[in-house]
Amino acid sequence: MILTIASEHASTVATDIAASLAAAIARRRARAGRNVLLVYQNPKLPQAGWLATAIKTGAEIRSIAAKDIGVELAAAKSSYHDILVHLPKHDDAGARGALAQADLALFAIAAENWQTDGSLAASMRAASILKPGLPLVALIDDSAAGQHVMSTLSASIGGLRFLHLSATKRDDVSVGALYQALYGHCCSA
Repeated sequence: MILTIASEHASTVATDIAASLAAAIARRRARAGRNVLLVYQNPKLPQAGWLATAIKTGAEIRSIAAKDIGVELAAAKSSYHDILVHLPKHDDAGARGALAQADLALFAIAAENWQTDGSLAASMRAASILKPGLPLVALIDDSAAGQHVMSTLSASIGGLRFLHLSATKRDDVSVGALYQALYGHCCSA
């Protein structure tokens, strides 16, 4: 299964919520005996492309050109149980290629910091157009701000589902709850 995870934050890969969630889920899946590939945009040279790290089979990191990300993900499906892709905030050819291959797209939204630039909402809309029927899931808290964001997104993006979990907590309990929701309820293991 290819799971893409996007965040509205424009921070570095080391502190980005989506990167932390992608890495945490990848590690948990690897500990469960799964062969996992973690794919993310090169943090030092985003224009240079993407990096792929095999989690269970060793720490092999290799470069992938943005134009080749879709083909690479399609080929990797036969070698890996799970592929987690950390999408960059901005929409580009690599992100579109990853979304076109995805089996599930997760968007982590910190409602209290919801950005007005619309990048994350644009990525959600792009995903629904690139791959109609792709399950889109927004991770958002159940606060008043979260309810407002859910209402706004529901009105503009059909079929969007919501997981009422904090998008900002990255402790073991929160990641465990997300893991259970994704692999226990939303998706097949």
